[in-house]
Amino acid sequence: MNTALTHFGTFVLSSTFTIAALTSLASAAPLENSVKLLTANFESRQVVQIEVGDFHFMPGQIAPIHTHTAPAVGYVAKGEIIYQIEGKEPQILRKGDAFYEPAGPRIMRFDNASSTEEAIFLDFNLEQVGEPFIVFEQPPTEAIDRRTLPTIDLGGKRVDQVDIYTSHLGHRETMNINTQEPTLGLVAEGIIELQIKGKATQRFVAGGSFSLPTANSQATIVNVSAEVPAKLITFQLRHAQ
Repeated sequence: MNTALTHFGTFVLSSTFTIAALTSLASAAPLENSVKLLTANFESRQVVQIEVGDFHFMPGQIAPIHTHTAPAVGYVAKGEIIYQIEGKEPQILRKGDAFYEPAGPRIMRFDNASSTEEAIFLDFNLEQVGEPFIVFEQPPTEAIDRRTLPTIDLGGKRVDQVDIYTSHLGHRETMNINTQEPTLGLVAEGIIELQIKGKATQRFVAGGSFSLPTANSQATIVNVSAEVPAKLITFQLRHAQ
């Protein structure tokens, strides 16, 4: 399967991936400037790693029929996608939409809806030991531009829910972060700096994704632009008590 994929490494994640817990941008009480896009619920699983892909689909490109052994959540960064689970009606995912691909059912369509424009989406797969990123029924007939991101070691944490939020920061606005649940982040628009107590400041531009270090950290996100607003997408992993 991997030989059919074209691999790149364009996004920069935090260098700390082997962690007992990641931190939360959208804590149990969501931030005032955050809006929930989607909640995905599934059977409790012991997630050992999160494998991440940044897919670039050419105009009119069609995804092969496939399945997931691990649940996947994601975000459409550009364009429109036709998404269909077997037995259900197709739907259109547009730029700014979050999505959930359940483990088990056949994914009949995940196609670029446009014949003239590129589509870009990111996929986060919550894998147990030995689970592949994706399973194709037949080998792809055309190359798939999957720009692979570093795999995140989650250390076997129990997860049964993912909440996806979008947050906006105005010019020079800051956001204080409290650590609660494992969370991944994606900079959808703008330029931000991630300031973690005791760590060097990191800067991320649109298209960059990040994780935060272990629990009980103090961190701040700053929109460093005086002109351009920033937009963040966060994927918060939970386990029901």
